[in-house]
Amino acid sequence: MNQQKMFDEIAQEAAKCSRCGGCRSICPVFLEENNENTTPRSKARMMEAVGEGDLELSPGMQERFAKCLLCKACKVHCGSGVGTDALILSGRAALAEKNGIPLVKKLAFTGLRYRKIFDLFLRSGALFQGLIFKKLPDGHGRIARFPLPGAGLSVRRVIPDLASRPLRSRLASILKAKGTESKGQVVFFTGCTLNYIYPAAGEAVVSILTNNGWDVIIPEGQCCCGTPAFTTGDLDSSLALAEQNVKTLAEAGGDYIVTACGTCGAALQHEYGQLLAGTASMEKWKTIAGKVLDISQFVLQYCDLTQMGSLPLKVTYHDPCHLVRGMNVSAEPRQILQAIPGLAYTEMTDANRCCGAGGSFSASYYELARQINDKKIDNAEATGMDYLVTGCSSCRMHITDGLSQRGSSMKVLHTAEVLAMAYAAGRKEQAYVK
Repeated sequence: MNQQKMFDEIAQEAAKCSRCGGCRSICPVFLEENNENTTPRSKARMMEAVGEGDLELSPGMQERFAKCLLCKACKVHCGSGVGTDALILSGRAALAEKNGIPLVKKLAFTGLRYRKIFDLFLRSGALFQGLIFKKLPDGHGRIARFPLPGAGLSVRRVIPDLASRPLRSRLASILKAKGTESKGQVVFFTGCTLNYIYPAAGEAVVSILTNNGWDVIIPEGQCCCGTPAFTTGDLDSSLALAEQNVKTLAEAGGDYIVTACGTCGAALQHEYGQLLAGTASMEKWKTIAGKVLDISQFVLQYCDLTQMGSLPLKVTYHDPCHLVRGMNVSAEPRQILQAIPGLAYTEMTDANRCCGAGGSFSASYYELARQINDKKIDNAEATGMDYLVTGCSSCRMHITDGLSQRGSSMKVLHTAEVLAMAYAAGRKEQAYVK
C-alpha cells in the first residue's frame, strides 16, 4: 500500500469535516456508548493526526476503528459530504498493515481464498455441529451445549444451522426457464450465507427467476465477495477474492447478475472499484458492475407481479444497511411486498436503522450488538406483525438471535422466500381455475 498517497486522500476527505457532531445523532455505536472516540469525526481527526505525525498507528487506535458497524448512516446524513466509510476503511487498512490482524481472522480470510478447503471445512462443520450445538425447540437455531469463549456463545447466543447440503451442490450450474421461451440469462451470485446457511432462500431466488422465464447461471468459480477481509483491512485477501469473482462473472456472461445479499451486491457494484483500481482486472470489473441488481430490483423490473397469488401473512420489513445505503435499494422490496394479494404490511419505526449485526462486528462486540439489536426488535414487535422480512442473511441471523433471546414468536424470512411463496400460491390458483 502506498501510505503517503492514502494519507493524502484521507487528509482531503477529513478536511471536509466541519466537526459539527451531526454523526453523533445517527451513529448506532455512539448512541449506545456515548463515547466521542466512537464517532466518525473522531476517527477523521485521528487519521489527520497520524498524517501530521502527531499520532501513531497504535493497537489502541486499531481497536477504536474496529468499533464501527460500517452502516454508512453517517455518510448519508453528513451535511459536509464526508466519505466516512471510505475514510474508516482506509484507516483500518493502514492499521492492519502496521499492527496485523487477529490470527483467527487472518486464518479465516486465508481460508476464503482456497475455495475447496473452505467448502470442505463448512461441510464438515455441518456434519459435526450437533456435537457442540443443540437445537432449540422453537426452531430458531442452535445454542452451545457448554459455554464457549467469544462471539457471544458463552451467553447462549443463537446461531443458525449449517446446511447439510450447500445451495450450489443442490442446483445445476445452468437452470432453464420454465414454461415459456427464455427471456434471457441471469447469473446468480449466491454469496456465502445463502450457500452454506440459508439455502432455501437461494432456492427461492432461482424459483422466482426460472418461473418468470429466465435461465439461471450459477458459476462454479464464484467465491466469497471478500467484504469480511476488506472491512478488516486485509487487502491482499480481499483483492484475491475480488479478482477471482470478476474473472468468473465476466466469463459467465449473462444479461444480468442477481444478488440476494446487500453486502455482496454493494461489493460487486462499488467496492471492487476501489479494490481493483490500477489492476489488470479493473476494466473487466467495469463490464459487470452495471449488470448487478438485487433480487427485489430485478423482480420489480423484469418479472410479472400479477402472477403472485394470495399469501395471508402479516409482515414488516427491515432495511439492511448495505442494501439501503450501499445499493440504494429501499422502495423496491416494499413495493413488491405490498403488491402481494392477502399480505398485510406494516412499516416499523426506524426500519433503516442498523440492527447491530455488521458482519463480524456482532461476534467481536456481542453485548453492544445486542443492545443495538434490542431497539430494532422493539420496533419490529410494536408493529404486531408475525414476520420480519429482510434482504440480508447477516441481519437475519442477528435479529433471529435477539428474537429468540426474548422468547418472541416473530419469525424472520428473506424477501425472496416471501416472493417465492406468493408465486407458488399464484400457480396453485391458476391450476385450480383450469
